[in-house]
Amino acid sequence: MLLVEDDVLLSELVTTLVEGVGYRAVTIADHDQIGDAIDRFDPKCVILDGEIGRTGLSRSWDDAAAIRREHPALPVLMFTADVDAIAEERAGTSPRSRDAGFVGAVPKPFIVEEFLATLQSAVRSSPPAESDAVAIFSDPSGGSPAEWAKADFFGATIHELKTPLTTISGQMQRARKLMTSDPARGRAAMDLALMQIGRMESLIAGLHDALRLRSNAMSLEVVTFDLCDAVAEAIIRHELEETARFRFDYSETGPRVRGDTGRIAQILDNVLGNALKYSPPGAPVDVTVTNTGGEARVWVEDHGVGVSADERDRLFAPYFRTQRTRDIAGSGLGLHISRRLAQQHGGRLWLESSGDVGSTFVLALPLAG
Repeated sequence: MLLVEDDVLLSELVTTLVEGVGYRAVTIADHDQIGDAIDRFDPKCVILDGEIGRTGLSRSWDDAAAIRREHPALPVLMFTADVDAIAEERAGTSPRSRDAGFVGAVPKPFIVEEFLATLQSAVRSSPPAESDAVAIFSDPSGGSPAEWAKADFFGATIHELKTPLTTISGQMQRARKLMTSDPARGRAAMDLALMQIGRMESLIAGLHDALRLRSNAMSLEVVTFDLCDAVAEAIIRHELEETARFRFDYSETGPRVRGDTGRIAQILDNVLGNALKYSPPGAPVDVTVTNTGGEARVWVEDHGVGVSADERDRLFAPYFRTQRTRDIAGSGLGLHISRRLAQQHGGRLWLESSGDVGSTFVLALPLAG
């Protein structure tokens, strides 16, 4: 597949999605390089973004027409957020739509299943390949559960990003109408929009970490440090009430481990934050640091909602939220990223126990040599 897209984050999303289910993808940002890329990589499909040309109009129609003239059998998909362009392509009655000959359109944002089904349809629309040709796309109905888990990850990502965008758009329009007639309500609408922007920033940061971890592109600044000190600092960051919530059991000289202090703090912040978020107001959280079998362990026991037995094996999957926490704000990325970070340090993160009330999570890290 040849993806023509200049948005780096979107390119990473689509490329990782496609390659995650066993396909192959090449991405370029410059529309002037399309011809050379087709000659070099011989794709079985082109997904074409609608770059704005000097005239202020989308180049996708002209580029698709040029591809059709040079490579009549190569299917081209429109990839755009322009709903009018999608409607025009699907109608297929305008002169430029007939010249372009798109075999389909992929809207932005997209639903993973529809995206893959559209790709499958596009490839099948081309003439049969020679016997020695390599198919770039396989049947999206196949694949292993692990492959589809990756697809679900990015489908959930797009859904999660689209939700705050919709809220931001609505609140900004509301604020614009109210700023003159009712400034107080207009400011309130602006505040809600700003909150959603913060949510999007958090989602994008989490997605960026997840992508880097998947590709082993996250670097660590490894130092030796006292794990008890790191836990104590994390507790201070979360101890925001007049009555202390955390009960910390530790020795004067804690176990020393090697790792990236910032990333270990990220794991601790997630686990401690979850313990507070999913527990009743005022409920205590017990934190213990132990030294067991050549590794240091941080035990975090809360008195919250717990995790049902049938959901525990999915708890660390990206974007998974248990039925008991669906009404509490969260992205479902924190535990997934935290476990991957722990593994990158040669450690582990797991759910030790859980019931109707309370859960115990454990972070284990190798002791420094």
